[in-house]
Amino acid sequence: MNLSQEALYPRPESAGPESRGTGYRDFAIIVALLAALRMALPFIPFPNAILPFLNFLLLIGVFLGTIFAIYRAMSEKPNPQLAILILLVGVFLQVAAISLANNIFGGKGFTSILFLAIAQTGLMIWCIGLGALISSLLREKNILIPVAIFLVGFDIFLVLTPVGVTQKLMKSHPGLLQQAGMAIPRATSQHHNVSNASPATAALVGPADLVFLGAFFLAMYRFGMRPKETMKIMIPVLIGYMILVLATGWALPALVPIGLVTLLVNRREFNLSKDEKASTIVLTLLVIGGLIFSATRKPAPPTEPLPSEPSATSSAPAGLPAPTSANQPQSSGQNAPQSTPNPQ
Repeated sequence: MNLSQEALYPRPESAGPESRGTGYRDFAIIVALLAALRMALPFIPFPNAILPFLNFLLLIGVFLGTIFAIYRAMSEKPNPQLAILILLVGVFLQVAAISLANNIFGGKGFTSILFLAIAQTGLMIWCIGLGALISSLLREKNILIPVAIFLVGFDIFLVLTPVGVTQKLMKSHPGLLQQAGMAIPRATSQHHNVSNASPATAALVGPADLVFLGAFFLAMYRFGMRPKETMKIMIPVLIGYMILVLATGWALPALVPIGLVTLLVNRREFNLSKDEKASTIVLTLLVIGGLIFSATRKPAPPTEPLPSEPSATSSAPAGLPAPTSANQPQSSGQNAPQSTPNPQ
């Protein structure tokens, strides 16, 4: 019996035509449910006995819903013009909502929680818009291989090497990811009234992870690859990755499982020429060599700023640090673990 490769690995249904509009509909339903959940949790006290199990379910549910929402939105194959509009709308919603929640309403109370939920919705919207724009730059499916390899290596460099900037940013600007990242809410046993409630956060997901997750899904749809099969593997892998982050407290690069799952599930879709295979090997070796070199470097020791002479036009004492903002949010999830600390 002579079976072709296509017979052994039939092309999935997800590569075929889809009902227009259902992807955006599903995305809107999921983000609305997530927003409602974020608004309700701060006002509901739960028994301590069920909190560990409940927060575990919240972790799985919110992360699963986020991945599936991005997957469904990308099934609509947004063009670059629509992607720009989606990006601008999402950025406006997030920036405006965070500003109102923190600067106008003080970061506490029902109105602040409402605007913070809107900000999280805006984050998901602009991430799919930017992901669609990035995906539109990919001219053919074989380019996914070097892109994924580079992103995996670059994320490891940023997060895990001594000279990576991520750890420095987390220490010098601890509120950066809190403001820009996707928050996974946490249930508590505390009772709050409407005026003093604030959201609790279990973990944070960097925007770059959502952006490239969307970019990869859209590329798979555009090139007739295996987005449905990739989604089915991606969800349990990323949920397991997040559980590992929470259990260990480590900051881990989430683009590593995103890139590897994309390449492994779609490995039979790629058809590289000899030159492309050679260049892929060279790129992989360069990435590995760069990571080894970076991992063996020592970060430069922090230096104390030298006292400066008082300025003739300023009455401030010399050598004082720059003032910090008094409006920095004090969320109970400020020190939540991050699945990836890319504040991109």
